[in-house]
Amino acid sequence: MKLKSANLTSQILVTALAALILLVMVEVAQAQQYDGQNQIARVQNNYTNTSNGTNPSTQVIQTRMNQKTWGQHLMNNTTLGYYQQFLGPTASGSPKETYNPFVEGRAPLQSFHAFNLRHQLNPDWAFGGTLTTINGYTETVETKFGGKNSPKQEWFNTRAYLSIPSLNLRWMKLFTTISYEAPTSVVSRRDEMRFGWVVAQSLSFNLPGPAWSAGILGQYYRAYFKNNVIRTPSLYGFDPILNPMQTVIVSGGPYLSYRFNDKWMLNSLVTFDWDQKGVQTDTREFNNNLDHRARLGVSYFPQIKYLTSVGLFTQGLVKFRPGTTAIGAEFSVKF
Repeated sequence: MKLKSANLTSQILVTALAALILLVMVEVAQAQQYDGQNQIARVQNNYTNTSNGTNPSTQVIQTRMNQKTWGQHLMNNTTLGYYQQFLGPTASGSPKETYNPFVEGRAPLQSFHAFNLRHQLNPDWAFGGTLTTINGYTETVETKFGGKNSPKQEWFNTRAYLSIPSLNLRWMKLFTTISYEAPTSVVSRRDEMRFGWVVAQSLSFNLPGPAWSAGILGQYYRAYFKNNVIRTPSLYGFDPILNPMQTVIVSGGPYLSYRFNDKWMLNSLVTFDWDQKGVQTDTREFNNNLDHRARLGVSYFPQIKYLTSVGLFTQGLVKFRPGTTAIGAEFSVKF
């Protein structure tokens, strides 16, 4: 696929950012190195000979101890992950367009990138940060609502997260992640967003066999703005346009996967969501935010260092239509 120079430049910048983060991690570890492995540990063992009444004798044993420095501990428990999803053409329509319900439908062929820097404190607690962006490869596309989706790169809000201990019950396990979202994107700053928070949960059922896995994914997102409704001046002296901000998104749905062996897995997911805008905030009134959607894919785990998985998938609306069903590819790496 031939890329535009601007898109190629953005891809290089994304790759460079990942390398820069990894380099900083290495420098921090090296700065903390000291002579811990070369320290001599003196262990005193006292032996008392009670049979002959002699005084206790002391034997000093010198051993070379392999002690982990703070920097080594940091490196061993910190990972940098990168995930890319390419959203390709739909089952019908122009080969230069895809369908993405998160950007009002029709869009250029595009890639979604996610960077995840994570530190595992212990088996139960972890924290980290995520940085996400999207870019297109083909020409600007007009959406079904009259807007325009361009191929230019767009960065989303940055998040810091905390993974808390799972809740283990007889028939299920509940995983919870709490995130703080900073208004770092151009759109959020334009809309005067203050901050946001997210509670994401994964309910995994304890199935009898190791091949099958099933559960429910859920997420509650809350965003805070200076004003939940922005008044945009209109032309020719008409009344201002009221633009309600999206303050709440509640989404979730079931997933089901089948693992054929160590390297191949078939996975599926159905998602529903609702939202609140403007004056609906903190009320019991919700909107059906996006059309119900589904995803079916196959994943391959090559068991190669750093390369975690690669996969192919198809996603679209639950009510199948060729023009809203896109095919795509994905891969993830971890350092």
